[in-house]
Amino acid sequence: MRRISFFLAAMLIIQLAWQAEARREGAHETKLPSPPQIAALRLASFDESVMVSRYLMLYLQSFDIQPGIVVPYRDLDYGNVAKWLKRSMELDEHDPYPLFAASYIYASANEKAQKMRMLDFIYGEFLKQPEARWPWLARGYLVARYGLHDFPLAAKYSAALQEHAGVPNWVGEMTVFTLEDMGELKSAKILLGGMLAGGRISDPNEVAFLKRELGRIEN
Repeated sequence: MRRISFFLAAMLIIQLAWQAEARREGAHETKLPSPPQIAALRLASFDESVMVSRYLMLYLQSFDIQPGIVVPYRDLDYGNVAKWLKRSMELDEHDPYPLFAASYIYASANEKAQKMRMLDFIYGEFLKQPEARWPWLARGYLVARYGLHDFPLAAKYSAALQEHAGVPNWVGEMTVFTLEDMGELKSAKILLGGMLAGGRISDPNEVAFLKRELGRIEN
């Protein structure tokens, strides 16, 4: 614990020195750099990789507040943002916060390319641990469907959720609605019929709702 405290103290001193130097040079935007290599971080962590993972996230999320200037999220290099998030998860694969930040904070950027960069990151990390990480891809589905209006991408995410993770029934239902939005009524009917015949849905109200949806699509 003494070694990791020394490490964090050293990082804090470096950051304070950087801020002091920036004040002397005048307020100007500093670009987000690439994160340190994972091997160097593991070596410096002294087997306290969880603490270093937290520090990386603190550094990333404080980067938009620089001496004398606030950097909008849209001006960040999202390629490097994804690298910092990934590096944090490499140090602590059980911490959900990087995926939370990707889906709720950085994916809220206005630029389509930035949203896509975060969605690609979330999807790749979901495939590594589907059962633990499916809620973040479900959030990615909402961003794809309502933020980007990209129905094929939303359908891809909802299909992956059903294929790779034991997700709640409502995930299948949102796939039906996406297929309907895309005009894929036949596929929507097949999926709805399969959900009703599969026996997984036992709630009478939910069964009745799905039957009404099936009848509406057929009409």
